[in-house]
Amino acid sequence: IIGNDMGLSIHYNGKLNKATELALLINEVKEIAVTKKWRYFIFEDTFEQNSFSEIVNIEELYGIMITPPESEPLCFSFLSNGRMCGILNYKTIQTNQTIEDELTYQLTTKTQYAGPQIHKEIILLLDYICKKYLINFECQDEGQFWETRDENLLNLNFKKYTNFIDSFSSSMEMIPVNENEKIEDYIMRLSTITSKRINH
Repeated sequence: IIGNDMGLSIHYNGKLNKATELALLINEVKEIAVTKKWRYFIFEDTFEQNSFSEIVNIEELYGIMITPPESEPLCFSFLSNGRMCGILNYKTIQTNQTIEDELTYQLTTKTQYAGPQIHKEIILLLDYICKKYLINFECQDEGQFWETRDENLLNLNFKKYTNFIDSFSSSMEMIPVNENEKIEDYIMRLSTITSKRINH
């Protein structure tokens, strides 16, 4: 399945196990980022009264965000209730001034342009941090490395996504939008044509 933003991605969610461990998580992720020369940004580093709140304070985000080369940011960041919330989700909360639904807690990091090696390193980092600091953690890896640890399969999935994106771009150049066709319908039509072409 090709992601909505047409790029191989990792989807994940979970909750910090203990509010008092936030600083430890931040420091550990920061050290890893510095070692790998990845950019990082630290949000708030201590929960109020060192505990989670039942009522979410939508004005604050806690934790750390790192950005591997050519990858979207990987967020180990949380709302005041301890649940994971990425920077894009947080900006949506700020815009709407409310938490809409469970999608608030679903994080996505696109690694399509970072390549399989960076993707693998991100998955291994997620695995390490989730086992040490998180609970109720779930991960859906479009590269299937999280589930299988199969590097050959990961490389194959990257090639599939790259082929699809290249073919999709080619289709856009060759196939015009029909008169009165909605952009969503046009995209779906191109996706169907591209998939058939690749499968053929």
